[in-house]
Amino acid sequence: MNEKSSKRREWIKTAAIIFLSIMLVLTFFSQTILNHSLPEVATKYVQSGTITTKIRGSGVVESGDPYTIEVPGVYVGRKVSSIKVSVGDKVEKGDVLLYLMEGDGEELEAAKADLKTAQGILENAQDAYDTFILSENITSADINSANANMSTDSLRKTLTDLQTALNQAKDRAVPIQAEVDQLNQAITACQTQITYENEQNRIAENRLTTAETTLAQAEAAQQTAQQAVSNAEATLSAAQQAVSDAETALAAAKQEQTDLEARISSGEVPEEEVESSRNAAAVKISDAEKVLEAAKQRQADAEKPLADRRAALNSANTNLNNARNGYAEAKSAKDQRDASTVINNMDSMILQYTISLNNYQNELDAITGEDGEIAQIQEQINNLVGSGGVIKQLQELQSAIDDAREALAEQQKKVDDLQAETGGSAITSDISGTVTAINVTSGKAISGQDVVVLQPEGQGYFMTFSVTNDQAKTLSVGDQASLVNSWYYNDLDIVLKSIKPDQTDPGRKKMLTFSVNGDATVGQNISVSVGQKSQNYDLIVPNSAIKEDNNGKFILIVESKSSPVGNRYIATRVDVQVLASDDTQSAISGAISGWEYVITTSSKPINPGDQVRMTDN
Repeated sequence: MNEKSSKRREWIKTAAIIFLSIMLVLTFFSQTILNHSLPEVATKYVQSGTITTKIRGSGVVESGDPYTIEVPGVYVGRKVSSIKVSVGDKVEKGDVLLYLMEGDGEELEAAKADLKTAQGILENAQDAYDTFILSENITSADINSANANMSTDSLRKTLTDLQTALNQAKDRAVPIQAEVDQLNQAITACQTQITYENEQNRIAENRLTTAETTLAQAEAAQQTAQQAVSNAEATLSAAQQAVSDAETALAAAKQEQTDLEARISSGEVPEEEVESSRNAAAVKISDAEKVLEAAKQRQADAEKPLADRRAALNSANTNLNNARNGYAEAKSAKDQRDASTVINNMDSMILQYTISLNNYQNELDAITGEDGEIAQIQEQINNLVGSGGVIKQLQELQSAIDDAREALAEQQKKVDDLQAETGGSAITSDISGTVTAINVTSGKAISGQDVVVLQPEGQGYFMTFSVTNDQAKTLSVGDQASLVNSWYYNDLDIVLKSIKPDQTDPGRKKMLTFSVNGDATVGQNISVSVGQKSQNYDLIVPNSAIKEDNNGKFILIVESKSSPVGNRYIATRVDVQVLASDDTQSAISGAISGWEYVITTSSKPINPGDQVRMTDN
């Protein structure tokens, strides 16, 4: 029995050891498998140190004040025979930039063609005029009736002279008509002012009348309100007197009751009359109390209307004061309008303008009137030419000749002016400077007036590039920029001149503008760095450790937690603010000390709260 029990205990002990061993092995392997499945992260201690901010960028050199060499429009269209300069060449004032082939430019050629056309139009107009004069439309009888024995040549000359005199008379009438128009406008302006002044007088008169009516109404309303107060006061006084009388009557009734009780006590009142006497005295007191209560009610009823009447009187007094003030203002305005001399002045000016207008109108009528100079000349022309239709045709033909002559003169002047502008075949520089652009090609015609662009001597260059708002906050106007790969460039002096919003993204970016001085070339691309400000910070992490989401910037640190199978490492979020950055690291502030491990890289994407494993260093 004991042997069997002992063997059984041994078996149970062995089974427990085997079970625990298996559990231990499984736990070990599960932990190992879990560790290998976790994201592997690289970490670094948060440090203190120095951050040197530096911003890099590149841009194209542009001219700060480009100067364009222009040729007159008359040169446009002429071909270029040769170009004597290249981009980058330095030229002095007066140096030849290019040569042009001989010939007229497009503008002069077009002007000469237009001149030839104008000459043809004048000849055609003159031929039409001469043909009409000599045509059968004007018979010898018409000519003889207009001017007996007048030859055709004499008729033509007489008509020409009359037409000239007619045009001269019209020309003399133009300035006189302008004076007449100006005087009429001045008279109209004066009349408009008089109308305005009369309207203002009417408004002032109406305002005064209204103010007088308002004042009378306010005075009547104030008197009515005053009478109402007096009536209410009288009513209240009568009610108060009624209360006083009722109180006196009540006191007398009570005194009678007191006297009755005294007489009863002394036996003066027979016993059989006591009760009736007492009842009569009580009734009298009750009646007196009712009368008093009614009188007090009348007094209370009279007090409220009095308060309302007095309030109405105050309002009426205020309205009366306002009405008096309004009347005073309206009276003052009316007096000012009555004292105004504007209308009299306007009447005087109208009189003077009318006198001048009559004089000019008389001069104008002498020229353009029904019996004026123009009418008389026109009548002579009509008499010479004949019927109205002939006159109209003759006038149209003469007008065509005049218009053609004027157009020919204008076109001849244009050709003369263009020929005067046409110089030699050499185009020279107006200033000293460096050639930055050439807008023409040898063998081809000039298509525009801008032929060469120069960078004037003594004028600097500039370049621009865009940075973020955070980067711009670390810079100041006047910062000196350094060349990147300076061995590649010539000696240049580059200074930050302005920091302005970048128009492509004004909310988030700034445009930096640098002045560039030295041996620069327009179109040259240069790279610079700017802003080398060093500062010590307590918390510095690698740039790769900083992350950002919709809630802002943050880092992930590693926190250690103990477990039965060892330490577990958890990625924990810490919100931070970036204070400064350079190419590799950033200074931060946040709820963190200087001894945490900050995650810089990971083998897999991780989120706050994820378990991770550390790299084996």
